[in-house]
Amino acid sequence: MSQYKDGLDFAKELDQNDALASFRNQFHIPKDKNGNDLIYFCGNSLGLQPKNTKSYIDQELTDWANLGVEGHTEGKNPWLHYHEFLTETMANVVGAKNNEVVVMNSLTANLHFMMVSFYQPTPKRYKIVIEADALPSDKYAVESQLRHHG
Repeated sequence: MSQYKDGLDFAKELDQNDALASFRNQFHIPKDKNGNDLIYFCGNSLGLQPKNTKSYIDQELTDWANLGVEGHTEGKNPWLHYHEFLTETMANVVGAKNNEVVVMNSLTANLHFMMVSFYQPTPKRYKIVIEADALPSDKYAVESQLRHHG
């Protein structure tokens, strides 16, 4: 990488030489009221929507409409095995072995599962630390486990 330089020209040069720049066209970029692309930085977000998302969702909705519960085993992409389709990719993302990862549920559901399995408070060890600006559903998960465990 070049030495950092302040200014728009250097930023444009970096953009022009970015090996990942072609991927930009695969996403919907929100616009401001004047039609200009918005800069999109949000940590609690799904991120920019890939343009092919609608076709994938439409396929699952079609299977759900036509197959109902049988979509778990009979759909174009059977739902029962989704975690298996994602295992190798996610293991690579987090630097783990395939047998060390599983993709499942939402963060809130996983917090519940983790705490009901592993949170075993004692008179000396009972506190749970969570960030102040956690999602409300995650705070609720922690609070409900505290109540559940007395």
